[in-house]
Amino acid sequence: MRKAIIIFDRLQDMRQEKKVMHKLLDIVIITIIAVMCGCTDWEEVSTFGRARAEILRKYIELRNGIPSHDTFRRVMGMIKAEALEECYQQWVNEILGSVRFEEKKGDNVGIDGKTVRGSGKPGLKPIHMISAWSSRAGLTLAQLRTSEKSNEITTIPDLLEVLDIAGSIVTIDAMGCQTNIAKAIIAGKGEYVLACKGNQEGLHEEIKEYFDYADTLTKEEDKEEILYSKKVVREKGHGRIEKRTYELIEDCELLSRFHDFEGAKSIGRVSSQVTLRDGSVRSDQRYFITSLAKEQAIDKFAQAVRSHWGIENSCHWVLDVTFGEDACRTRDEIAAQNLSLARKIALALAKRVPDEIVEGYSHNKAKYTSLKKRLFLAGLYPDFMVEILLAGA
Repeated sequence: MRKAIIIFDRLQDMRQEKKVMHKLLDIVIITIIAVMCGCTDWEEVSTFGRARAEILRKYIELRNGIPSHDTFRRVMGMIKAEALEECYQQWVNEILGSVRFEEKKGDNVGIDGKTVRGSGKPGLKPIHMISAWSSRAGLTLAQLRTSEKSNEITTIPDLLEVLDIAGSIVTIDAMGCQTNIAKAIIAGKGEYVLACKGNQEGLHEEIKEYFDYADTLTKEEDKEEILYSKKVVREKGHGRIEKRTYELIEDCELLSRFHDFEGAKSIGRVSSQVTLRDGSVRSDQRYFITSLAKEQAIDKFAQAVRSHWGIENSCHWVLDVTFGEDACRTRDEIAAQNLSLARKIALALAKRVPDEIVEGYSHNKAKYTSLKKRLFLAGLYPDFMVEILLAGA
């Protein structure tokens, strides 16, 4: 945590020096810790600070005690979001060695957007955040704000510029299936798997028709001619049986729209068939364009598509359900953006604590390894809160 304190201490304080009663660093650190311990609004953040003031003084100055909730709200709305995000990226690279890009060849980086619905009000649209998620490390690598979901197309290239994606596979849903985004990923020496839907109508139809043609081929040698590969995965759990079929075709010379995407080498299809407990079956098919080809391409494709759901299940879902992000009524755009990042920092910290430390604070060991239980224990036991902070040191 001391390293994190040094990094966040680099933030520029925009307040008038003579009127400052509380250090900017203290406000930022208390906000992050309070969010980690379950606080969802500024009054709770201030109340939490007062309750944990004694232990917080071991790490930060608190020269005039704990700020009021109005001070937390006002100051967090003054910090430049770009500056806070830059500090976060430094923290990821300098502290969390497991996600340093030069050491993590083969990572899958999922990019997706999420609207912070509680930040909106009549006449003001809620902020929309674009985040990059590391499948290997299980944390957000960076985030940028866009004015609305339709602007993801222009924001994603900006997000890619702040990431080192060399050696990684970048996955994006259909909104990001754009030629300029593919070009940016290739320029960053990464690979891509881009979902293709109706927004790329011509390409989508070409891919679908080519796989329909492949379905008519009954001889293996005919499929080999179009460089066809296939992988089937079956899973059972949560009251259902799921069969996923991953397919790639690498011979795509006849597809006209395919060549608009720089570095494109193959097209993919994922067919899912889910059998529910009541016997009902639902199925769907998704199509992709990708730069993956040749050796282990089908395995990499399957892993990339599957791992993309990590940003939905392990990040966005957690932010809503565990951290109550959509219920937070912070209206100021900058404060809402900074608070969104604070939640992601708290998420990264809590996930890094080893299970054996978590179990030391629980009576029923098996039930306290989930993220929700870790945050519950952090709010309950000050010593465990410190363990979480030290896990990010």
